[in-house]
Amino acid sequence: MPDAPTLSQLELRVLDLVRDEVLQTPPGFGVSSDLFEAGLDSMAIMQLLLLLEEHYGVAIPVGSVSRANFKTAQTIAALLVEQGYAITQGGAEEPAPAPPPEPVVIVPKAPPVPEEKFDRLPLRDCDFFTHAFDEMLRQAGQGGHIARSFIELDRAPDVVALKELLVRLQNYFAFPILTAQLKKPSFFSLPLWVPATNPRPLELQLWSDEKSTGTLLSHGAQKFADLQTKLDDIINTSLPQYEDGWINVRFDLVEKADGSCVFVFSWSHLIMDGIGAEFFLLEINRLLGGKSEPVPGFDLTDLKDQRGWGERWKTAKVMPAFFDTVMSKSFEALGSAKLSAGRAHFQVITLTEEQSAEAARRSAEVSGPLINMPFHLACAMRAHQRVFAHRGQKPESLMCCVPIQVRRKGTRGPLFQNHLTMFFCNLVAEDLTTLDAAAQSLHKQHTRFIKEKIGDAFRDLMWMMRPMPPSLHMHFINWHMKGKFSSFYHSNTGVFAPELTHFGGAQVTNAYHVPSFSDPPGTGVFTNEKNGRLVLTLCWRAGTMTEEERAIFIGQLMSDLGVTA
Repeated sequence: MPDAPTLSQLELRVLDLVRDEVLQTPPGFGVSSDLFEAGLDSMAIMQLLLLLEEHYGVAIPVGSVSRANFKTAQTIAALLVEQGYAITQGGAEEPAPAPPPEPVVIVPKAPPVPEEKFDRLPLRDCDFFTHAFDEMLRQAGQGGHIARSFIELDRAPDVVALKELLVRLQNYFAFPILTAQLKKPSFFSLPLWVPATNPRPLELQLWSDEKSTGTLLSHGAQKFADLQTKLDDIINTSLPQYEDGWINVRFDLVEKADGSCVFVFSWSHLIMDGIGAEFFLLEINRLLGGKSEPVPGFDLTDLKDQRGWGERWKTAKVMPAFFDTVMSKSFEALGSAKLSAGRAHFQVITLTEEQSAEAARRSAEVSGPLINMPFHLACAMRAHQRVFAHRGQKPESLMCCVPIQVRRKGTRGPLFQNHLTMFFCNLVAEDLTTLDAAAQSLHKQHTRFIKEKIGDAFRDLMWMMRPMPPSLHMHFINWHMKGKFSSFYHSNTGVFAPELTHFGGAQVTNAYHVPSFSDPPGTGVFTNEKNGRLVLTLCWRAGTMTEEERAIFIGQLMSDLGVTA
């Protein structure tokens, strides 16, 4: 058995573990550097907790998972010692002798390498599922796999600058993907992104409430009568796919009655995910005059993964058995049993700072102050169960598939491509009787998900399914998931682009995503934070819930969050 390390050696080992497995740390990052500033979030902490247990045999109790204990490699090392990990005691360590100075070699500075233009781009593993899902939704009249990111502003941004930027945006590195299309070079090849043969211009659609002072009217805005109806119109507008080029993004600026504005960025899930959308908005703001560093466009590390089918199957083979476990209990959804083309609606509930703090306190009681996904998912589960109870129905279980980011924490970008795997979980009726029981069960399931590397298994399984045509791909998924896909959709994206405090000269007062969702299951509950407040986005398709049921749903959700009227 190796000798126990000194405390300083343990700190360095913890730092190496964080660097190798969890975070992309910047140059000069040391044992006293702030891990949260480097990108440590709740998902990364879950991974780190399991790594600490695996490497040091120490299970950190929930009550010790605090910001103070996980702020630096030094505080984590101290926590390990506090929880019983043995180190070498004694006096101060003798510093290692300094190495002899290396000769100084002056290397001529190389000329800058010009950026390559976007030419063609292979799909990532999860992109093949996204492609199949998008085609299925388009054929069902649900518009495709399209999400929206909303930025609420205190006033109108610089409209002229925004319009000018969109005109020249496709000249920037990687941005032609905004109008690119998927094509197959031959019948037996895999689809890949290629530039449009006839790229359409990117346009900014302007809308002005007829009760406002009409600041946007001078820029050509169209009037509307009801704000929520206009926003619902936007999320129900598809992105067209022409033979000679696709439109993968849409931009809308909506002026409210009080003069404040909402900037809506609609994006195809084929080219980016929610975090990528936040990076994209930061990049737009930088190009409008911000000072942040440019964000990389693509991640091509998948191309370096030379594992073959045999190696992939070693990882992927746990996925079918895991699926069978999750699907062993029948689950229900509030929406229709078959794909329908009902109109999508959404409602945003932004808690006060006091209400957000109470929700955080309740979450901390379940899984510590830094891990909130199980708590919020449990609240969403119980809200759905409450509506089922109102209908007199008793589902055997509720099942949810939650997207999980696989970007290395601390990285800036890339803007495009999906970097996701899926966390599949279910709760039986007994788990849903109390909020604590529901959250504890989800916490255990998520721990298993990370420990058994089920996320990696899902991604490799998606890689192996690449040759399937989209219709066959979705038929396989549909059959295995009993046609409903999930009881509802859910995601928790954390703090929405914390650097985004202003946009186009206007102050950002709130921000959130309205993700893509289908019927079935017909509903979704999505959470994020902005400006110290918890933001809840409830989505549903027409016919899924009555007004009374939606009030019951929200009442249960708010009660579990600890929000009082």
